[in-house]
Amino acid sequence: MALKLLYLLLAVVNLATTVLGAALRVHEPLEKRDDFFPARVPYVLPPPGTDPIADAIRARRDNGTLLALDGVLLNAPLVASTWNSLFEVIRGNTTIPGNMRELAVSAPKYNRQIAYLGPDPQDSNFEQSVVRVHEPVGRSEGLTTEQLRVIRLTPVLKESAEAEKILGPSLSAMMTFTDWSTSTAQIPDHVFAGLKKFFNNQQLVEATATVGGYNFVSRFLLALNVDGKNNVSVPIPN
Repeated sequence: MALKLLYLLLAVVNLATTVLGAALRVHEPLEKRDDFFPARVPYVLPPPGTDPIADAIRARRDNGTLLALDGVLLNAPLVASTWNSLFEVIRGNTTIPGNMRELAVSAPKYNRQIAYLGPDPQDSNFEQSVVRVHEPVGRSEGLTTEQLRVIRLTPVLKESAEAEKILGPSLSAMMTFTDWSTSTAQIPDHVFAGLKKFFNNQQLVEATATVGGYNFVSRFLLALNVDGKNNVSVPIPN
C-alpha cells in the first residue's frame, strides 16, 4: 500500500513539474539575443507592467524583450524614453528606402568594425558596430551578402570602382555621405549633391539624422561597454 502511494505521489510530482515547465516556457522570449555581460553601470530591467517607460521600449522590441542597451538606458528614465521615441522614428518612420537606411545604420567607420560592440584591432580610433544586430534587417530590406561585405570591409573614404559596381549608384552615394559625416562631420558639396540626386529635402534631413543617430548609439555603447562586447570582433557577412 505504501509503495502504491509512493508511486502515486511521484506521478503527481512529475505531472506538476511538466505542467509548470510548459507554463514557464510559454512566457519565455522566443529569442534571447544579448548575453547581459556586465556593463559599466547596472542593468535596470523592470518586470512587465511595472514601469511605463520600460513597457514602451518593450513594445518596440522583438518579442517584447528588453535588450542590454535598454537596461543601461533605464538608469536614466527620461533619457531612455526620449531615446526610444527618436529611434522609433529613425528605424521605422522615415521615407528613406530601407536598403539605404540600413546602409546608413551599419556603414560608418565608427560603427562598422566591431560587434555589439568591440574594437577593431586594426583601427586606432576604435569605435563600435551594430552590424551583428542590423545585418539581418539589412538583408530583409534587400541588401545582398556581397553588398554587406562591401559595407563591412571597405576602408572609410576609400574609392573603389568594384565597390561602386556592387553597391550601385544610390547605395554608393549613401555610403560616401555616411563615411564623410562619420569621419569628419564636414560634408563636401559634391558629396551632398551626390546624395541629393536620390533624395528630396525631407529625406536628406532623415538621412543625416540616421547617420548622426547611429554614431551617437555607437559612442554610447562603447563608453558604457554595453553587454561587455568591447573586445568582440564583428563577423564578416557570408
